[in-house]
Amino acid sequence: MKLSPVPVVVPLLAAVSLLTFACASPPEAEKKASDSAVSAATAAGAEKYAPSEFSAMTAAVKKAESEMSRKAYKEAKASYEAAKDLAEKAATAAAAGKAAATADAEKQIADLERRWKELQGQAEAAAKKLKADQKAAWDTDAKSVTEALEAAKAAVAADAAAAKAKLASIPAVLDKWAADLAALAAPAKDAKKPAATK
Repeated sequence: MKLSPVPVVVPLLAAVSLLTFACASPPEAEKKASDSAVSAATAAGAEKYAPSEFSAMTAAVKKAESEMSRKAYKEAKASYEAAKDLAEKAATAAAAGKAAATADAEKQIADLERRWKELQGQAEAAAKKLKADQKAAWDTDAKSVTEALEAAKAAVAADAAAAKAKLASIPAVLDKWAADLAALAAPAKDAKKPAATK
């Protein structure tokens, strides 16, 4: 009796295909390229300046790592390649976001410095009218505003968001002094009018 070759060949082919699948190598080169791109995006400030791109990149990395742990190397390879692309987009978006934030912070610094200079002029003109407690408050606020402006200017190149945070308290101080100095100037004008009519 002659045996059919089919029952022998089918299990042999199945074993070879399983062995080939099991021996597929992990995508180390893609993982390394992805890790490098992710590090560059993180260093560029993607989390702060390109949050949506950073989130997409992070999700792709998690997916790739999950596939690696399941030994789904073909899928992991594709996911690492996607993560690398997303990381490169995140780095580009972060650079653009940082440039925009830096320009915005520099404009805010310039505007606040201009307002501060105007107020200093008004304070000098009203110096004789300032009471002792107002003078002490002016000196304290002048010191804090000057320090905040200097700290913001020093921080703007490295971290525009931090620079803007340092400026946050200044507008309220300037608004307060603008109102106080205007109030000091107003009675002086009213006081001169009756004197002129006599």
